[in-house]
Amino acid sequence: MNGRIWLSALAVSAGFATVSLADVTGKATFDGTPPKPKVINMAAVPDCAKQHADPVYEEGIVTGDNNELKNVVIYVKDGAKLGGAVPTTPVELDQKGCLYVPHVVAVMVGQELKARNSDGFLHNVHGLAQANGEFNFPQQTKDQENKIDATKAVETYKVKCDVHPWMAAWVVVTDSPYNAVTGDDGQYTIKGLKDGKYTLVAWQEKLGTQEAEVEVKDGNATHDFKFAPRKKAGGG
Repeated sequence: MNGRIWLSALAVSAGFATVSLADVTGKATFDGTPPKPKVINMAAVPDCAKQHADPVYEEGIVTGDNNELKNVVIYVKDGAKLGGAVPTTPVELDQKGCLYVPHVVAVMVGQELKARNSDGFLHNVHGLAQANGEFNFPQQTKDQENKIDATKAVETYKVKCDVHPWMAAWVVVTDSPYNAVTGDDGQYTIKGLKDGKYTLVAWQEKLGTQEAEVEVKDGNATHDFKFAPRKKAGGG
């Protein structure tokens, strides 16, 4: 009897050990002709302008040669039900060349978020959070870092610099670690999901939000998102 119980337990343990976790992958693209980005005029602030040999553009919509769409946040809807652990790696917003780098970050509730000043002259980090509380603090020394205590609740909010009004970033706080931000190639990867059905949410600051149903099967799933320009009021 004891031997049979031991063998049964071993089989169950082996079964659990073979459960694989999947990477959900995909790509975000812009549908149509992307709008021409506006040039940021830094001429009034020589400390900023001298750091850029080439023109610098606004990052509201950033596309590649084949309409790859950067800075789209993809995450699992109601991901808290899946019980993922809070990532131990901090998420950082850097201020470099009088720009926020990266322009968009995704962070889980409870994950460490911090701001850094790589420029070495005055910036201020002004977060327009509501559920997480508005914050505003200066950074004026090179490599200064400050923790941003604004990841307590699910929320999407803007961060700006009042000293340099063109500086802007977005923070998307999600309820699970199952999130990703598309890169220059428009690609994303969400790691650590088991086989099953999920709802993915894709958010872009100018183009809105989409949802899509995906099924992870045999450790694989993929879904591409295509964003079209928002229609103006009146259907124009």
